[in-house]
Amino acid sequence: MRIACPGCAAEYEVPASRLPPRKMVRCAQCGGEWIAVREAVEDVREPEAAAVPEPAPEPEPTTALPFISAMDRLTASAPPPRSHAGLIGAWILTCVVLAATAAAAIVWRGDIIATWPPSSRILAPHGQTVAVPVQSGVKKAD
Repeated sequence: MRIACPGCAAEYEVPASRLPPRKMVRCAQCGGEWIAVREAVEDVREPEAAAVPEPAPEPEPTTALPFISAMDRLTASAPPPRSHAGLIGAWILTCVVLAATAAAAIVWRGDIIATWPPSSRILAPHGQTVAVPVQSGVKKAD
């Protein structure tokens, strides 16, 4: 289908399927807007000599899918969830590492407090603070 801009007379070839009735269009040349109206345009082409229409292809037989109701979908069992062995192994390993770290902190808490005194706020028994002697660089002679 051919449409023409009323402002600048630019013509456009638009498929009829893309142009529903009373469609507002915009000209790419001048930017004007108008409602496109289908015009009857006579085709000036020569008629083709003895055009033979092609035979229509035979439709292929199709098999219909069985009807599945909503109740059938509800009663259908869901597939079992897949096992994620790697993910389970990572969780177990993480728990083991955290437990080992907590056990090591309890077992060697005296050494940890001696090395890093501020840790006594966390590792010392509840309500007690551990006094750590200050070591000087001078050694006593025995």
